[in-house]
Amino acid sequence: MNQVNQQEFDSIFNANYERLVRVSYLLVSDLAIAEDMVQEVFIKFWERRTDITIEKTVYGYLKKAVIFRSIDYLRKKKKLDEHNEIQQYTSLKVNLQSPEADLLSKENLLAIYNKIEALPDKSKLIFKLSRFQEMSYSEIASQLNISIKTVEYHISKALELLTKSIFGLLIIGFLEA
Repeated sequence: MNQVNQQEFDSIFNANYERLVRVSYLLVSDLAIAEDMVQEVFIKFWERRTDITIEKTVYGYLKKAVIFRSIDYLRKKKKLDEHNEIQQYTSLKVNLQSPEADLLSKENLLAIYNKIEALPDKSKLIFKLSRFQEMSYSEIASQLNISIKTVEYHISKALELLTKSIFGLLIIGFLEA
């Protein structure tokens, strides 16, 4: 496929845009983001139209590009989300004269963050909604379509696991001091 002219490009765009948005949407779960992913792929396609070698179909080529672009977006989003969560932990306001100040050092906060991330998926989700989104148990139950008792169970389980981990951090800090 050498030199795609404007009319051919418009035809390719019109024939494939909606299908490609659906492909991206299945990955990113956000229509606006999916549309952006597809538009970026078409922009690159237009910019590189003289260099591209398509072995099978134009749709297959574009679909693969959309999938790769969407996955790349998800990777970057995950890193950004993790960074923001760590920043959220480190920005906790603690009186520097309190015993909690030692506990909330960056290393300990990172260890706590890792313990939260290691929780079972359902417990982790419910814990984050409760503690970081500040949602009530009834709001969480409604959003996840589960009972309040189930929310209570997962919060209790998460707190039990985290308490053991934090207690371990305190013991290690005490022994090192």
